[in-house]
Amino acid sequence: MKQTNKQQRILVLGGYGTFGRRIVKALCSKGFTLFVNGRNKTKAQVLLENILKQQPDAKVMDACFDVFVELKTHLEKIKPDLVIHCCGPFQDQDTAIAQTIITAGIHYIDLADGRAYCQNILKLNSLAEQNQVTAITGASTVPTLSSAVLLHLQKTFHIKSFESVRIGISPGQKTSRGLATTQAVLSYVGQPLKPWPGLNKTKFGWQDTYLQPYPGIKNRLMGNCEAADLDLLHQHFPINKLSFSAGMESKLLHGLIWFCSWMVRLGLPLKLADHGARLLSVSRWFDFLGGHDGGMHVEIKALDHHGTHISKTWYVIAKHNDGPQIPSIPAIILAEKILNQNLATGARSSVNQVSLTEYSDAFQGLAIQTLIL
Repeated sequence: MKQTNKQQRILVLGGYGTFGRRIVKALCSKGFTLFVNGRNKTKAQVLLENILKQQPDAKVMDACFDVFVELKTHLEKIKPDLVIHCCGPFQDQDTAIAQTIITAGIHYIDLADGRAYCQNILKLNSLAEQNQVTAITGASTVPTLSSAVLLHLQKTFHIKSFESVRIGISPGQKTSRGLATTQAVLSYVGQPLKPWPGLNKTKFGWQDTYLQPYPGIKNRLMGNCEAADLDLLHQHFPINKLSFSAGMESKLLHGLIWFCSWMVRLGLPLKLADHGARLLSVSRWFDFLGGHDGGMHVEIKALDHHGTHISKTWYVIAKHNDGPQIPSIPAIILAEKILNQNLATGARSSVNQVSLTEYSDAFQGLAIQTLIL
């Protein structure tokens, strides 16, 4: 007999973090039973009180433990149907957490942005099939939304091949951002990026600066960024040249990070990620130079099936601090699909797992708009 949402149990690792808490709130509103993981019981309780104030009938409780030490024991105790892994940064993580979850016969989703991590999850395909579970990696803005945009553009404009694809993300200066995201970015600032298909020279993190205009909000400086897209999109789309970038709304702050990238590139013994908490606090000194408005762009140059050149840019603009909702949406949609639609078992990336229409539907009620120019 098929379970109802209320009978289905979801454990969210890092459940009170920047993205985790948004996922928990959304899935509670859909009737699932949620367990909020973290090591700080006070923070978990604050989230629970907030949810129950807005949703008195919500089934949500804390599950505070160290996921890197006590996960197996608590999986046996909670018996979740699905675990959503939000405990970044993923750049230096192995896949032990995922393996423990999958081996226990539990469905798995992560919000990983680490290239090596995503590739290593794909190697767990046989394990996932053997245990008859679905495991999806990279369930965040990229590559979920970026691939949905490319597929939409490919179908809409009858594209045969993409000559170039340039993707970039820039949050508002005052937008909520967590320590894990900060550490992830700092881990590659000034470092040579691992090559990807179509790359003909070494790229360095936060370099190759360019100015990106966005409709309706301030333009942004952008620099090279690591993203799982660099490895995954070529496997699904005919792309000759691909680049990915990120930028800060405050050009002064962006420039200071760029300066640090050169110090790292020139060999100074700086381990920026080790100072993530302090540098995150410092970044808030620049909040007076910006606001809550952020954007993402997917710029393509392509050929259609008639050999006609096509040049288009897709944008998403988020205002009023709704930007952090965008990375949370894929896990929410995919959780419902896994638990209610019997997705095929095995391990795979989030590429083409959520359509642009599904994403756009999730934007309803938020200060988020999309357009193609």
